[in-house]
Amino acid sequence: MVKDEDYIDFLKLIVSCISHGDYFSAKELSNLELEKMRQKIKKDKE
Repeated sequence: MVKDEDYIDFLKLIVSCISHGDYFSAKELSNLELEKMRQKIKKDKE
């Protein structure tokens, strides 16, 4: 479903945000990634 490379890049972004204490950005990145995954699943089902 999610490519390993994409997931690793996403995790690096989250770790970077958390390391800088920017929890709001980590939350927003997570929400954006979830929405992207939902759209891909919906597209694949069609």
